[in-house]
Amino acid sequence: INFTEIMWKSLVKRKYPDKLDYQRYMGNFSSMVGLSTSIVIFFGVHVIRILGWKVGALATPTAMALLAIPFFACIFMGLESERLLGIAVMCGMVQSLLSKTFKYALFDPTTQMAYIPLDAESKVKGKAAIDVLGSRLGKSGGSLIQQGLVFIFGSILNAAPVVVCFYYAVLLTWLGSANKLSGLFLERTEKAAAKEKKSL
Repeated sequence: INFTEIMWKSLVKRKYPDKLDYQRYMGNFSSMVGLSTSIVIFFGVHVIRILGWKVGALATPTAMALLAIPFFACIFMGLESERLLGIAVMCGMVQSLLSKTFKYALFDPTTQMAYIPLDAESKVKGKAAIDVLGSRLGKSGGSLIQQGLVFIFGSILNAAPVVVCFYYAVLLTWLGSANKLSGLFLERTEKAAAKEKKSL
């Protein structure tokens, strides 16, 4: 999300150079994120219940991978005209909006569900490792990479081809990890269900 959001915000600043217009646009965007997340959360519960944990976990990186294609395509076509800039801003807005919505409504609940079949000690250690170490390293690592790219290329938009490579490398790793975790989650859940049956 961080990789594409920085690029999109730089395009929004180019389209709305006036600070007041930019703040108004971003305020409207935040409202849309809140509204769309509320709607998707309502349906997201049913998606996980009907289609399973794996679909819920894979929905976010899959949506992000597909939605980024038109956004990056707009950037590679060039942003010389006002029309192309407007299309790029719109594609980036849709991509950022739906990526955040899917993350909050589908991915976050599935990550919390992954702790359920673990024993008490594993839950505490796992949550601490992921929420404290993993999350902070991911965000700071992404920011560090972007700062390096800006330093080398002069702006994040000039570094777009490299950003695309990083973006899809992270998404492919995410998809592979979520797929592997799905198997482990189902295995642990089935074992827990079998133990519960025996105890009854």
